[in-house]
Amino acid sequence: MTVIPQLDPIPPRRHVWLAPLVAAVILLVGGFATVRVGRWAGEAVRDEVTVVAAGLPVSLEIPTGSTARNIGQLLKEEGVISSAQDFVNEVSVRELTSALKAGPYEFTTGMSLDEVLDQLVEGPFSGEVFRVTVIEGLWINEVLDSLAIQSAFTKDQLVEALLSGRISSGLMPEDVTGSKLSDWEGLLFPDTYEFFNDVSADTIVGTLVSTMEDRVAAVDWSRLDEIVVKDPGDLELRTPTQYEAIIIASLIEAEAKLDVDRPLISSVIYNRLELGQGLEIDAALVYARGERGLPTAADKEIDTLYNTYIHRGLPPTPIGSVRRKSLEAAANPADSAFFYYVLVSTDGSHGFSTTLEEHLAKVAQARADGVI
Repeated sequence: MTVIPQLDPIPPRRHVWLAPLVAAVILLVGGFATVRVGRWAGEAVRDEVTVVAAGLPVSLEIPTGSTARNIGQLLKEEGVISSAQDFVNEVSVRELTSALKAGPYEFTTGMSLDEVLDQLVEGPFSGEVFRVTVIEGLWINEVLDSLAIQSAFTKDQLVEALLSGRISSGLMPEDVTGSKLSDWEGLLFPDTYEFFNDVSADTIVGTLVSTMEDRVAAVDWSRLDEIVVKDPGDLELRTPTQYEAIIIASLIEAEAKLDVDRPLISSVIYNRLELGQGLEIDAALVYARGERGLPTAADKEIDTLYNTYIHRGLPPTPIGSVRRKSLEAAANPADSAFFYYVLVSTDGSHGFSTTLEEHLAKVAQARADGVI
């Protein structure tokens, strides 16, 4: 609304030009109205495609009496679909105008029109739901144990669903079949999920797999093209693959306690890989042993590619589930000359060093302080 300030009374001799002034004001206000109406109409027709991070949960109420255009606009505003006009067109082509049902829905961002329309035609689910929470850093066996405890399925049923061939991941290397559990290590995203009571085992594990794909896709991996690592097999320099970066993210997840340390630990890993040095990461050693707890001197003799004390390069798979901040640290390591780190405080912070001498001094101090 435009507020016009109160003018002082106009003397009679000025009435001669008052009418043109009023007309001008009317034209001006009318012009604004015309511009606004034209702009709104243009937005409805243009329906510019929007891009948002996929896989984020969206709770949405479709009001009773909503038209396909109303529903399409609501879905677009929440990022569930990218184009309201495409939604309206699809509803018209399929003659679904009267089939869309009002009510509360649980969508995710970046859904396909097929998925959204199937859900709207089926209608809101009135049954009960349950939640499962998978924490970061769990090994694949621990992830499935956790899901079994929190759902109506046994671990065997969840394993069967994962290894059945009915579920796939675009993050898995081409030469990996997904036929054994180690193939899926690190490819199920840790988060809190909500499922309907009639959900299948395939849907539960499949949701964790697809969410991991979405989270990885939302990270900017372009900097990998600037990073060089030395292949432990032929000692040639090359850029790391995205799957290798996920492995690095799992190492960061297992080693870092504080978010501020994640990019620095990432830089240490990449710096060592560039020179072909062994990573000597205790978390990988514990994974190689297959039992949680502090590593021992004997563990360093285990002959497995996960033992980064005796094998150079990265482990063959991730060593656990990872949060987004670890993925981001693997994608964008700090610029540093560090080759060593050690826990230096009970708050979980690490000390970083360039030389072995500096590192050993920090280790001695951490022991003196009772931190390690």
